[in-house]
Amino acid sequence: MNPCLKQPIGCLRIPQTLRTLFVGFAIATFPSLLKAADFAEGLKAYEEGRYAESTQLFQRSLESQETAAIRHNLALSLYQEGRPTEALWQLERALQLQPFNRSYQFKIRALRQQMGLPPPLNPWWLSAANMLSSAASIWIASISFWLLLAALSLPRIAGRRPHFSATLTVVIGSIFFVISLASVALQKSNEITGTILADDPIPLRHAPASAAPEAGQARPGERARQLDQYQDFLKIKTEAGLIGWIEADALKKL
Repeated sequence: MNPCLKQPIGCLRIPQTLRTLFVGFAIATFPSLLKAADFAEGLKAYEEGRYAESTQLFQRSLESQETAAIRHNLALSLYQEGRPTEALWQLERALQLQPFNRSYQFKIRALRQQMGLPPPLNPWWLSAANMLSSAASIWIASISFWLLLAALSLPRIAGRRPHFSATLTVVIGSIFFVISLASVALQKSNEITGTILADDPIPLRHAPASAAPEAGQARPGERARQLDQYQDFLKIKTEAGLIGWIEADALKKL
């Protein structure tokens, strides 16, 4: 009998290089497969009402990659566990990853209403500004500036009248330059550092000390922007416009 019929795998005689690549690929992809399995098991646990277990599984999925879907499902599990402020943070993070997702926007509004917070201001122009990160917008502005400068200066250096292509480059470069700078400005002026994670309102202090007089209160789940930091205290501005100092662990950054 042909020995290959008894040992088909051994008869393949895969080259050592290919075997090494195959083993390396398997080692590299195995953790991702495990995390995908965690996500699938998390969905199953959630459907069966095992919310604490689904929360753990979704959190494990985040260790390999961050997606809006994982953040969203983790938020639903946390909400079912009775942890609304943490659920709201997860939804805020999911919305950052997908600024135009109407489902996330709706659930944030509904949860904020349930927690006694006003509806968030998310106009279309602010969502459009958040489509790209500040670094990407600055990069686009830089490229547009140099293209604009080249299109304006090269014809003059050559002593020629600008061609249609140069004029078109000036127009397009100007548009992208203005839009990218406006995007950066909007992001900075409406930047959200994080949300308040607490079961009860947190006092805002006039100074970075627990005994300092109160300047107001930050509500659970409220959005806030960090203005300064001193040791373990953060100076923040809440979405209600109040400014004061809180302990750093009370604000979970996005």
